[in-house]
Amino acid sequence: MKKIILTAIVAVASLGANAQIWVGGQLGFNISDREDLGEGKTTTFSIAPEVGYTLNDKFDLAIALRESNTSVKDGDSSNTFTVNPYARYTFFQTGKVGFFVDGGFSVGVQSFDGSDDNLTIWGIGIRPGVKYAASDKVTLVASFGGLGYQQAKCGDVSISDLGLNVDGNALQFGLYYSF
Repeated sequence: MKKIILTAIVAVASLGANAQIWVGGQLGFNISDREDLGEGKTTTFSIAPEVGYTLNDKFDLAIALRESNTSVKDGDSSNTFTVNPYARYTFFQTGKVGFFVDGGFSVGVQSFDGSDDNLTIWGIGIRPGVKYAASDKVTLVASFGGLGYQQAKCGDVSISDLGLNVDGNALQFGLYYSF
């Protein structure tokens, strides 16, 4: 029995020896002028801090929080908050560059100024990306597109989206600092 307990302690300690905690995230800012479509100028600002735990050179576990505010000139505005836990698998590493795929789910709520109705959003999906270890502590990350399912619901109205997102708006950049 003592050998089993000692073996379990050594196994857990060896996992912890390779593990690293990292923090980082993304900032976003976008101005879209759709006056010709009758929508007016739209401004969106978002902040998405992340914290993660590197289990080994292949797997990370992380959670991202995203706060986003969208406003239309002379119009409505909305605020969106989402929570996105995910797992990252690095399938190819060469030197300082690694290619990965993130898989996770998200849940959030969107509120609209001047309305008591909220939009509830949830989704699940995968997203490919690349990371570059600029130093032992700093990693630059880029991800593009994704394959997934999302559902938004407000009262009795429900909208579902299933598909592959590979347009230019799906490009994201991030910066991580490891401890």
